[in-house]
Amino acid sequence: MAWSRDRSVLLSIACTRAVMALGVALAVALPFLCAGDFFMGRALLAPEHVVWIMPVYYAFCVPAYIALGSLDRLLASIRREEVFTHGNVRHLRVISWMCLVASLVLLVSSLVSIVFFALAVLAAFFGVILRAVKNLFAAAVDLKHENDFTI
Repeated sequence: MAWSRDRSVLLSIACTRAVMALGVALAVALPFLCAGDFFMGRALLAPEHVVWIMPVYYAFCVPAYIALGSLDRLLASIRREEVFTHGNVRHLRVISWMCLVASLVLLVSSLVSIVFFALAVLAAFFGVILRAVKNLFAAAVDLKHENDFTI
């Protein structure tokens, strides 16, 4: 079985949807997990801070699911072999902004645990990297359009 670009895109789509499903499962299970002693000693949190896990997670879910939805549409577009399009640039822009929004949510949440601060730095890093990739794609789209009109 040879690995191809199409299989790679299908794997990326499957992973994106699996992350979405796991996120929903955690959102449903989180109130039950926080009610018990599940997080004590395992998440670097003091017992009085466990109650803050749910609002942090639910606030984080908003930009995360917007980014995952855009990523799913971006991958679907790539699967249709529509790579250098304005739509894909828009999807990359949305994903990068949602990484930065998630970073802000995590930064505010770092008052609860230092782990959130580390995650905020990572999310900001990914957001900045994706901005650079978005700018690269935008330049490629402009070159493609210019090339399409050249005889």
